[in-house]
Amino acid sequence: MSAVLGSLVSVLLPVYNGEAFVRDAIESVLEQDYDNFEFVIVDNASTDKTAAIIADYSDDGRIRVIHNNKTLPRLENFAKAFASASSMSAWFKFIGDDDRLLPDCLAEMVRAGEQHDNVGLVCSYYFNGESLVTGVLSEDDELICGPFILRKMLLDPKARSTIFSPSAVMISPRAYREMGGFRTDLLHADAELFYRILNQYNLAYVHKPLTCIGYHSGSGQADSTARGFTFAEAYLIRYRNLKLYDQVKLNLLEVEKVKNNLANDSAGFMLARLAKGDFKTAFGHLRAIPLSAVYHLTLSFCYFTFLAIKKLIRREPIRLLTRERQP
Repeated sequence: MSAVLGSLVSVLLPVYNGEAFVRDAIESVLEQDYDNFEFVIVDNASTDKTAAIIADYSDDGRIRVIHNNKTLPRLENFAKAFASASSMSAWFKFIGDDDRLLPDCLAEMVRAGEQHDNVGLVCSYYFNGESLVTGVLSEDDELICGPFILRKMLLDPKARSTIFSPSAVMISPRAYREMGGFRTDLLHADAELFYRILNQYNLAYVHKPLTCIGYHSGSGQADSTARGFTFAEAYLIRYRNLKLYDQVKLNLLEVEKVKNNLANDSAGFMLARLAKGDFKTAFGHLRAIPLSAVYHLTLSFCYFTFLAIKKLIRREPIRLLTRERQP
């Protein structure tokens, strides 16, 4: 299929009290090299200066603003933004209020997505703070079989950085609607949806940075990680949902590897909270771990203990959860 660079893209920005960053996010969209886009901003009844900042752009005809009368739960506002996109859109592009799109983001993603068949997601390299994240794919691969990368993401923790944040992803409306959109009962409904899309659709990948994601101490992802939701919901996304991934065949040993990876994440999280004296959060996380994975948790604690003893012998500092992980 040849690329059609004129396809309409719906850029979607759900925001609540985003005055610290939202202007930069808006500017990054308006400065795109790609012309054919609509920019839908859904202000979730913000109580700070967000509405006033958005009003500064009221003369730009590309922007359509929706102001909620009352604050909706975060994922309901997220879903509302997607539901508000034009029915003519060929692609959905999400951006958070603390994210930025680089100038060639839309042009490169549309090019990659429309050069190939059956593409459900388009992703790229991205900046996480000052760090450039490149994932695990070969630079020779622009089209990747969805079940192939889904399998890697289930079995290899390093592969999960390939699709890390919704701001680094462009979504096919067809795939979005066919999969039923985002669940509103999960904080990481984006990751849960992306995994289901990859079971049925291909991934187009641009091997250059196109987005800067807003991971910082006050971000929703940072809060979710600190409170354990990241690790709790990973059991649903990567273990309980295995039956939904019917295009990915895992043998019994591979299923055990999935559970072991999840338990390692849980053990690291729990030890990090215990080290900070947060016993309630640490032990509360136990309720999220399926009984079928509990014995892996015991092995994980033994493994972390072994690593700690090695570091003590070598007089090296002991650090827990030095790299935050996504579902």
